[in-house]
Amino acid sequence: MRRREGGSSTAWETRDGTVSGIRDYAGRDLEAMSSAVRYHRDILSIFSPYLGDRILEVGAGTGNISKLILERQPSHLYTVEPSDGMYELLRERLRGNLNASVHHSLLSGFMEAGHAAEVDSVVSVNVLEHVRDDVAELELMRTVLRPGGHLCLWVPALPALNSRFDRSLGHFRRYRKRDLTRKLEQTGFVPVQVTYRDIVGMLAWFVVCRLLRQELSPGKVSIYDRLVMPVTGFCGRWLNPPVGKNLVAIARRP
Repeated sequence: MRRREGGSSTAWETRDGTVSGIRDYAGRDLEAMSSAVRYHRDILSIFSPYLGDRILEVGAGTGNISKLILERQPSHLYTVEPSDGMYELLRERLRGNLNASVHHSLLSGFMEAGHAAEVDSVVSVNVLEHVRDDVAELELMRTVLRPGGHLCLWVPALPALNSRFDRSLGHFRRYRKRDLTRKLEQTGFVPVQVTYRDIVGMLAWFVVCRLLRQELSPGKVSIYDRLVMPVTGFCGRWLNPPVGKNLVAIARRP
């Protein structure tokens, strides 16, 4: 695998010359979200019943989710991160943890290297929207899972929320529930649940990022995590909102 320069960003190019569509971006959204502890714990609380002993996190970023997974003390956590800058931060953050390994590659490169034949769970948080061919990526995720293993997926929802900020981050899409369900079934998964999350945050995102055309900042994220997440977490546990800022999908490999 090699990198191909293009403007101010870096696209990852596979051995057959096709571009993966995952950009080596500066990680402004990950930096801003690093203080959103309630947000990340809410995601893990949903994933928790489906996390096995050997876990692969695809697009681990700076390790916000990785650190929470490791609190469960799995036998091993494989983390895959293609971005140069994010990989260095991730490696430093997980340094010394004997239950974790950090791999600087795409999922395809990780599999080609034979690091893990089959895992119990694949975790992917805010990654699939960065991949041009998301169906091919889902197929790889299914392949690396053992039969009966689970995919735990979190993606941005609703094309109507797509903003200049989304595009600056290299997002190719936001997902509708029916479209994500169809892609999971198309790639051989059995959906266990596909639900919208964060109806309150949806309104905040529409105002801040769509109407006001602003970006995330640590200050905005801190307010969101402190004031909005307790409400949206409660709604997610007890309600089934018809729309939301994100989609969570749990799917099983037959």
